[in-house]
Amino acid sequence: GGNLAVLVDVRQELVHGTRGQSALLPVSYRFGGAPQFPVTIRWVFSNSSHTLIICTVQNCSLGAGGALSNCSAKFFPHSVYGGRAELFPENGSLLLRDLRFSDSGVYVVT
Repeated sequence: GGNLAVLVDVRQELVHGTRGQSALLPVSYRFGGAPQFPVTIRWVFSNSSHTLIICTVQNCSLGAGGALSNCSAKFFPHSVYGGRAELFPENGSLLLRDLRFSDSGVYVVT
């Protein structure tokens, strides 16, 4: 009988970056009711045939206003990114390091 909704907020539709630098693709999520774990977060780069990174959030502490903190998670990055992709399980945001021209494109989070 509970609400199992996960509400996702995409903070920025367009992100600019400089080759060799880092770029943050900011999003956030919260639960519409009591948190239900595990939660899987997946980032996909539309210019490739593979998933960029998957994160399975096992558990988190629930802070003020429903903010998640101190999450335990398992990460499954694609080897093509060689450690350049980092996902933050507390909010679902993606950090891309050492940007390349080939990183330009559309990214999708589910």
